[in-house]
Amino acid sequence: MQKKLKKKDFKKFFQDLKEEYKIFAPTRKGTITAYNFGTFDYVDDIKWLNLDRNPISSPKKLFMPDGEALFKFEKMGNEVILKDGEPEWKEKRVLLGVRPCDLAAMAKFDKVFDEAYDDPYYRERRKNTLIIGLTCNEMTDDSCFCNLTETGPDSDSGYDLLMTDIGNSYFFKSGSPAGERLLEKGYFTEVKPKDVQARSRKIAKTTRDLKSNNKIDLSNIKEALGKTYDSPLWDKYAKRCVTCGSCNMVCPTCHCFTILDKANVGKTEGRRVRIWDSCHYEKFAKMAGGFDIRPEKVSRLKHRLYDKFYYPVITYGQGFCVGCGRCIRHCQSEIDIREALREVAHE
Repeated sequence: MQKKLKKKDFKKFFQDLKEEYKIFAPTRKGTITAYNFGTFDYVDDIKWLNLDRNPISSPKKLFMPDGEALFKFEKMGNEVILKDGEPEWKEKRVLLGVRPCDLAAMAKFDKVFDEAYDDPYYRERRKNTLIIGLTCNEMTDDSCFCNLTETGPDSDSGYDLLMTDIGNSYFFKSGSPAGERLLEKGYFTEVKPKDVQARSRKIAKTTRDLKSNNKIDLSNIKEALGKTYDSPLWDKYAKRCVTCGSCNMVCPTCHCFTILDKANVGKTEGRRVRIWDSCHYEKFAKMAGGFDIRPEKVSRLKHRLYDKFYYPVITYGQGFCVGCGRCIRHCQSEIDIREALREVAHE
């Protein structure tokens, strides 16, 4: 189903969503300077909504919260009582304005937490979440490279509704029965051939801009990486990297975590929590007995790229980079992974 919504009626749509769902979207929260991209967060007032830029944070944190309790424990005499860490997820949420790169990232998360491993917390959150995507009318900036990973600027799956800004209106496509139900509201109107053409022109322009900005062939990058693991080209990037982990924290598909037990002072009760971890951190690969399989910084830097373009292709049949550009945009050392990939492809 395809419908059109005039921008002047978008507030009605927002209010109706708010009546039924808790809304999360790109926000103006934290946007202090031109560099600051805001966050993907709870929005209770349309004035905080910012559909113009892809935020620094992705929807990942809503499905894999940093610091969530897996279970709680309480000591009563000589007995230890275990309780589920989180209640069953019953709250209905809608994610509004999710870009195609982040839609693709959620599909990759499904591979890990719903197919390879059945995570009940993740599954409940996904089941109770409606997703409204937003195609890209322009690159966020020159760090975007979704055309190379085939994850944008348009999308054909992973959403209940998909919006495209066509000027004075938004063009909507449904991707599920739940999305079709929303399009039954009276303020949506039928699309005309000129609206379809306007949408196509917007997508085509962004695609041309992306191709012009990213002239790299990644079609054989897995094979190239398989031959260059011991190449000295990695050394120059490792020298620049400060192992801060920023790239992992903003990446919408990084899913490594560590487990910590947090107890009160008397150690009579506590929680076992799952917190985000970074393969760049010095202690990430350290095992029992002090053995470390990646003691060198260069080995940790390489691991992140191989964990996007090599290992998941073997495990899941697809790469795990979605070309959102966040790791480039927010790298403290201004490392551009496209430079490394270009070198690998021509090595």
